[in-house]
Amino acid sequence: MELSDSDKERFWGKVDKTETCWLWTAGCSKEGRGQFRFNEKVQLAHRVSWFIAGHTIPDGHVIRHKCRAANCVNPAHLETGTRAQNNADKIRDGTSARGIKHHKCKLTEAQVLEIFASDKTQRAIADEYGISRTNVSSIKHGNSWGWLTAQLK
Repeated sequence: MELSDSDKERFWGKVDKTETCWLWTAGCSKEGRGQFRFNEKVQLAHRVSWFIAGHTIPDGHVIRHKCRAANCVNPAHLETGTRAQNNADKIRDGTSARGIKHHKCKLTEAQVLEIFASDKTQRAIADEYGISRTNVSSIKHGNSWGWLTAQLK
């Protein structure tokens, strides 16, 4: 990613450099990550910062926030890692869009626990909760909501 001097100036004009994090002050995604329009495309601001600092991203890697601030663009607070590492970070930090935080969630945690413990047929459970039998099966086998039901096995 090659940015002109005017693009870099425009980029850094949207950053508040505090003593620790360099916070993106312009538009952000719903997850709180900064967004910067460059070459007629919206880019994630922390990735742009990484490239401005002269770094590259190895194939199959993403940019992770060591400081855990989604809108931080301080290159010293960023590092490369795999998607699996990034997902593990989100789970550890409680910022993962799983369970009731997921935009397509139809069940509460209490309902999932009821489904997991139920002796009814999967079809009866599916009808009762307005979900598919496949969804019930995934809950029963720990393929979805496993982080919640694992404690009950």
